Amino acid sequence: MEQKEFTGYIISRITDRFPQFKNSCTTKANEVVDIDFKSRNGKLTLWLTTQDQEVTIGFTGDQECDWHTHMSLFNAYTPEEELLTAIDLIENILSDKEVIVHSSLSGYFLANNIENVMNQKKKEEVIVTAYWGDL
Repeated sequence: MEQKEFTGYIISRITDRFPQFKNSCTTKANEVVDIDFKSRNGKLTLWLTTQDQEVTIGFTGDQECDWHTHMSLFNAYTPEEELLTAIDLIENILSDKEVIVHSSLSGYFLANNIENVMNQKKKEEVIVTAYWGDL
């Protein structure tokens, strides 16, 4: 599947599922589309890109890119698997099922285990948890 076809497939289905993203799409060079969707209070931006024929999702808050993940890290390798995985992840973030961690040193990110985050915290670091709806 070429980049244009991949982007068309992913973005059309993502915006069908999340119509609030339709006005947040930007077409880039080489048929890549980025979605940048701000939280209600404007503290965090959830973004998605189709660059390199893969779905990548991340956060921008304190930095240009606080955190990102590839759907392949969820064992999604085909366009359909990536789409379904992205939809699940986005749904969980937007519906406050995913805890969002904020580190004073590294910004916003998702973590599977908050206890591990707290155990690895640096002395000067402040860790706060929140949900999308809070940000």
